[in-house]
Amino acid sequence: MSYSAIFETSAQNQIILLKNIFEQNNVRYRIFDEAANTNFALGVRIEVHDNDKKRAEALLRENGFLDGSASKESAVSMSKFWLWLVIALICVIFAAFFINMFMRG
Repeated sequence: MSYSAIFETSAQNQIILLKNIFEQNNVRYRIFDEAANTNFALGVRIEVHDNDKKRAEALLRENGFLDGSASKESAVSMSKFWLWLVIALICVIFAAFFINMFMRG
């Protein structure tokens, strides 16, 4: 059985996400240096079975781990998130102002 390195990271959240993605899609993988990865940025190498490599790369692209359309979409959705957050905060401030105005009399 031959495995090839497909991704390298030192972020624990990415490791957990990749494990989840690969397990849900029945991709055979193995992770090296995970036990040594504590709070230090040591890096973890994720390898997939050669027969699953194309499917794993497609999954990485879909989920924004590799360059592709998903990373562009996530940048757009973050800007939308901040826009809606600012709008919501403005609405809350106006609502508090009007409530305060009507309570005074």
